[in-house]
Formats: sequence, structure tokens, C-alpha cells
Amino acid sequence: MPPPASAKTSAPPENPLRIPENAEAYTAFEHWGTAREAGEIEPVIFLSGPAGCGKSLLARWGVRQFLSRHARLSTLVLTAADFAAQFAEASANQTIPLFQAALRELDLLVVEDLQTLQGRGETLTQLLNLLIALREREAAMAFTANSPPGGLAGFPPRLVSRLRGGITVRLTPPGAESRLKILMQLARLKKLRVSREALVHLANQHPVTPRELGGVLTRLESMSRQHRRPLDLELVRRYLEREAELPDLTLQDIAREVAAEFGLKLADLRSSRRTRELAFPRQVGMWLSRQLLGESLLNVGRFYGGRDHTTVGHACQKVAELLATDGELPTRIERIRRQLRREI
Repeated sequence: MPPPASAKTSAPPENPLRIPENAEAYTAFEHWGTAREAGEIEPVIFLSGPAGCGKSLLARWGVRQFLSRHARLSTLVLTAADFAAQFAEASANQTIPLFQAALRELDLLVVEDLQTLQGRGETLTQLLNLLIALREREAAMAFTANSPPGGLAGFPPRLVSRLRGGITVRLTPPGAESRLKILMQLARLKKLRVSREALVHLANQHPVTPRELGGVLTRLESMSRQHRRPLDLELVRRYLEREAELPDLTLQDIAREVAAEFGLKLADLRSSRRTRELAFPRQVGMWLSRQLLGESLLNVGRFYGGRDHTTVGHACQKVAELLATDGELPTRIERIRRQLRREI
């Protein structure tokens, strides 16, 4: 039985929007599984690009496209960090042959965020051997990373060569026209009453990733409710002015306001302790650090008790998902942001 998929695969299904910046990747995943129908081997798909550009969304959608053509196949979607953790556990338990055997029975494998395996020689060797075995089995495979295969420092040349051997696509942040399309789709999904001119202005003046656009709309929705006014051009302008007022913040500033909002001590929030009362506020702090400062996962993790970048990535994804479902969270985050503005 294959190892369990990571939490990254448990988000509600969402279909990507086809835009010029992702058109090649969209087409590749839209037709994923057709080669198998024709009795051919599916090419390996490799997506690269900065965080938030939709790599995971496209990959998960691609899995659904594949399974719509080939139901009941053995499928696994996981992060590279999860792959490494499962290999480490198998090594510690002396069950590596069972680990290998389970994975080599897969018909479809997706591994996300390959860059997290840089410098992990034994894990990379396992991944290479798995790729070779699954290729012989004619399984479908897709991988994502923040850089193309050749930019993955420390990866074995044979592994890089195989990752390059199929469809390799570089995703880029969306331009203004694409941002407008994304905003219009998100507004429809959220059932927001928002003027077109407001969305056009936001798309033109706020060059951020698709993931960040979702967070922006959530914050605008919260502002609209709080001030009891329509989500119009004036509200968007006010929001953008507030965003421009936050250039000199530090990780310490954000952590202090998060601690105050949740009634915690700053030292406890930054500590290595893992109690339930600290876990979620700490995740909020990590998310805000990424959103407001653009800090790297590594730097944020170091600040919050020396945690690794995969922990920070998981925290940011969890908060982003909860912003769409938890009615109280957007209000709390907006309250933290207001406090931060007052400190400047």
C-alpha cells in the first residue's frame, strides 16, 4: 500500500484558469492520460516557477484529468519533503524494501517542491531509482520545483537528465490582463459583488501571484464588511494605499502583533514549543511574514523556533485555505494589519 498523500492534496478541488502564462502547462495536463489511451508512454511533466504561480493547482487538476480517463489506478501525490520523511522513517525502521516496493506499484506519481531535496544525497538516489522503475512500468509522473531541472543544485546528473526528458514548463507570474481574469474568476467563486473598474484597477496596480490575489480579495471582502461599504474602486484604492504603508516592517513587528491578538507572549510564539495554543497563531505569523515581507521560508522558519522551510510552507497553505472558510480569521488578520500600520 503506497504511503499516504500529503495534506497538500486534501484541499477542495479547484480548476485552474487558462491564461497565457500557464497555457503550455494547462495543455499538458488537460491531455494527461491520452498517450496511455493510445498505448504510448506518458511523458514526464516538470513544472517550475516561483511560489504562488499555480504549480500545485495545475498538478492536482492534472491528476483529476488523468483519472477521468483511467479510473482505479494507483495514484500518489505528495511533497518532496514528505517523500524524504517517509524514506527516513523506512530507513530508521529498516523497512526500505517495503517502502520501495509500495512506490514501484504506482501508476501515477506527482512529487511537489523538489528543491527541498537539495543536498539529500540518499533521498535523491531513491528518487532516481523510483523514476527509473516507474518509467519501466510506463507510469505517469509529474514534478514541480521553484527552478528548472538544471537549476536544482546538487541533483545527480542522471536524475536531472530524466527530469528534462519530457515536458518542461516554466510558469511566470501573471501580467495585468491575466490578473484581471483571475480576479474575475475568484470574485465569481466567492460570489462577491465587486465593480469591474475596481478589479481592473487592482489588476493593473497590484502585480502579485494568483495565490496572493485570492488573499487580497479576502482582505477586501473583510474591509467591505467592516466599514459597511461596497467593494468598489474607492475601497481598492484605500487598500492599495494601506499596502504601500507597510515597507519597513520586520519579522519581530509582525510576531509581536500576532502574539497580542492571540493573547500570547512573544517569546512563547517564537519558541520551539509545539502546544496547540501556540501552533495556529504561529502559523498566522508565518503567513503574514510571507505576505507582508516576502521573507523566504527558510528565514521565517529560523525566526519561529528554528523550524524548517517545509513546516513554514505547510503553515502558509493552511492559513490560506482557512481564510476562505473561517469567517473569523480574515477579521483577526485585518485587525493585526491595522495595528501594524499604526506602529509606522
